[in-house]
Amino acid sequence: GCCLCRSLEPRTNQSNAAMMKSCAALVLALTVAPSGALKVDAPPSAPHGLVAAGRQAHSAETEEAACAVARTQHRPKKTDTLEEYKGEAQGCLTWCSQFKSNCFEGCKNDCIGYLGTPPCAAFVMDTNGCKAACDALTAGHACLVDVKHDNTETCHSKLSAVSVPSSGCEYAN
Repeated sequence: GCCLCRSLEPRTNQSNAAMMKSCAALVLALTVAPSGALKVDAPPSAPHGLVAAGRQAHSAETEEAACAVARTQHRPKKTDTLEEYKGEAQGCLTWCSQFKSNCFEGCKNDCIGYLGTPPCAAFVMDTNGCKAACDALTAGHACLVDVKHDNTETCHSKLSAVSVPSSGCEYAN
């Protein structure tokens, strides 16, 4: 008989056929009914903890999906100068700071992963202040690696304090 209606099946053969037709009609109606027609005002009761655990798991999955989408919304551009690097590093910190702590870490790690470390080897022989600026940006990058959601102002201060010479300090090709 109908898997949904087995417990309702009568014991006689004559009424069994009628019940099976009714059951089939019920299954068909449930299959094609608009979702609003099946709306239930109160959730079904379940043992305490089971419903909450399911909702928490769903919430965590939904939040993680939202975090993943948010992280793809900002990618630092490829930089050709230390001035651009400084701006992109500040951009990573500013962008990721808008998220809750659980999204912040992934956002920050993705962003600085794309940005990379400042290419200070390009300025080893520099005498125009670019080497000092790059070293300061390296300290700013290290701050970004370790920063937590609740103290981003420390890294903002470090990055803002970096003085890049007016040349912008273009990377050597």
